[in-house]
Amino acid sequence: MDSKIVVAIALALLTLISVHADTVYLKNGVRFDGTVTPVPDQQGLYKVKAGNRQLFYRETEIDRVEKNDRTGHLDRKALLARWEERNKKLTEETGLTAEQRRLVRGLMFELKTEDASKRMAVRDQLKALQVEFDAWGYIASLYAELSPLLAPNVLRVLTQVDSKRSLPLLQESAQSNYFGTRAIAIEMLGRLGHKESTPIIARGLADFSQPVQISAAYALASMGVRRSTPALIGLLSHADLRVSGASRESLAALWEEKLGEKRLTSVSEWEAFWKNQTPEGTPIQLGQLEPLTLEEDELKQTIDSNG
Repeated sequence: MDSKIVVAIALALLTLISVHADTVYLKNGVRFDGTVTPVPDQQGLYKVKAGNRQLFYRETEIDRVEKNDRTGHLDRKALLARWEERNKKLTEETGLTAEQRRLVRGLMFELKTEDASKRMAVRDQLKALQVEFDAWGYIASLYAELSPLLAPNVLRVLTQVDSKRSLPLLQESAQSNYFGTRAIAIEMLGRLGHKESTPIIARGLADFSQPVQISAAYALASMGVRRSTPALIGLLSHADLRVSGASRESLAALWEEKLGEKRLTSVSEWEAFWKNQTPEGTPIQLGQLEPLTLEEDELKQTIDSNG
């Protein structure tokens, strides 16, 4: 049966029966629970009473009407019962009371700030709370749902609160579709000196995002991964001076002990130097590195986040 006929019949019935509760589905996807009655002398116009609200819609806006007992009134007892049930479940799952969860969430959202001193203050508070209950575990459970604007700072603080438990999260976040999260994850892996993460960190050198490339270069240098020298040499001629500068500084830091006061600046000088070295492990070549994520995925994530 034609959908227009179905809607017309459903609405016509409303004029023949006493007022009942209904659920009205609009064509734009919105749904209302309440009671539906036709507006006198206004053909094709219907009033939806949802609790204390009155809404008006034309027949052309309505997709369908379902008869039920939903009046749209706020059932406070039912809401309280559902909240208590949900609170009990969350307490069992997280080990935190409702008050503890509110406290941790409040601190977590304070990390939106770019003020480093304020982030450090939140970090210290969370470290203190961690002694009393598992604040880290609760934040980690919420991490996947955080906005890109908040996730990097939260990731940094999680690592500072409990570095060991943060390692899997850092490795996963290094492949995030948001460059800010990738950069922080790589930075923190480098600060922790987690050499098992070298393959992931090295892939950051091939990233299309300059902050990620810079973070990867410094991380590899801080970890003393000399076999990354060929890849770093490959970035010396990068068009972005920030990337080429980070690569030059990283190479100098990696080989400072051996070079002493000698300074190598050009690609040819570094290539000649590298030929005489015996690296530990397979050399990392820039052209053989797989990017951490695809550029088209990054753009989609950015659009979605701004939308």
